[in-house]
Amino acid sequence: MRNGQREQEAMLAAMFIRKLFRTRMRPRIGVILGTGWGDTLPITNGTFCSFKDIPGFTALDTLEGHHRELVIGRVADKGVAVLRGRVHLNEAPHDPSIAKMVRLQTEMLFHLGVKKLIVTSAVGSLRGALDVGQIAVVNGFVTVFAPDMPLWAGEFCSPEDALSLALRKIAHEERGQLVTKEVGHVMVRGPFFEGRNYDKPLLAQTGAGVVGMSMLPEACVAALYGIPVLGLGFVTNDDMEAHSHEENQARAKAKSEHLGGFLTHIVGRL
Repeated sequence: MRNGQREQEAMLAAMFIRKLFRTRMRPRIGVILGTGWGDTLPITNGTFCSFKDIPGFTALDTLEGHHRELVIGRVADKGVAVLRGRVHLNEAPHDPSIAKMVRLQTEMLFHLGVKKLIVTSAVGSLRGALDVGQIAVVNGFVTVFAPDMPLWAGEFCSPEDALSLALRKIAHEERGQLVTKEVGHVMVRGPFFEGRNYDKPLLAQTGAGVVGMSMLPEACVAALYGIPVLGLGFVTNDDMEAHSHEENQARAKAKSEHLGGFLTHIVGRL
């Protein structure tokens, strides 16, 4: 069940985008590029639009490392709608407009025609589950530490059920030189990094392999629409070293060619 009034905002955003881009193309594949992934995907015939130009996002601030733009174009000769950067729940935890935008950024993709969604982010490894530079293919969520999701009364859903086994299989088959591993994902609000001495050992006890500050909200919204999701996390730090947002971005940039090829091959299979 979806909230009809809230859905109207996503429909209006999609209508605005079609009019702005002067296109009738209905991209069937959506990609959300998180921290470190924003410049990895080669998009041809792309048309760009800043989030701030789209109704519902006009009050959005900038965020370092996130372009905050929508691109509609082609990848591997498939029509795609790509978010280069995302809105996070931690940007203003007491501002309800942020939660609205977190939902809107995903929901408008579905009104543009998206039927399959790839969600990427940076993640930290828990108890050596993966090494830095490897890819977490998310097969489930730990939600007990997560902030409130951008859902409304009566919108019962199971975000874990949105994670597609078929899409995960494709990711493993198209990994190229990257190392992939299926693990659970713990979401924490942030924006502060979880502590190494106590937080990460506690989170590892859940059985999950990685921790991050996104992905779960997008899966929740996708579950409302019955859209299959592939969640991919690039491991930017382990459970022992000091955290650094700049280092996280640098490590992803160093792998950008492999990450771009990885995503392109996955899109080509969809």
